[in-house]
Amino acid sequence: MRQLQTVLLLLLSIFILSGCTEKEKFIVYGSPHNEEELESVLKEEDYVEKSTVIQHDDKMLVAVQIKPWDKWKKAKLEKKLQKKFDELYPHKEVFVSADYKIYYEANKAKKDKLEDKKISDKIKELKKLAKEKA
Repeated sequence: MRQLQTVLLLLLSIFILSGCTEKEKFIVYGSPHNEEELESVLKEEDYVEKSTVIQHDDKMLVAVQIKPWDKWKKAKLEKKLQKKFDELYPHKEVFVSADYKIYYEANKAKKDKLEDKKISDKIKELKKLAKEKA
């Protein structure tokens, strides 16, 4: 009886802790006017594990992490997402990247809570960084 209580307590602790450690998978930073739409578009793609979207005025940066089994076709999936976002937002300058460095820097920008002018500059900087690596 005592062992059963210990096991149940241990399992309950694991479930509680695992719920607390889950982080946001889809983050939108900047202009929040189309947050639900962006999140639904990214959730449709089963190969996207996590994403961060930074948007300001007519610029949008979509940084995604691809699931491990799909990483070998990262460039193809990146182009597919780019095309999808270009069709959905023809009035915006959209840049999609599956590079981890871009994803990391986008999350860092969100964490730093940049002001409007700096958000636009950060998007330009990350696009430049992505093109240098390519």
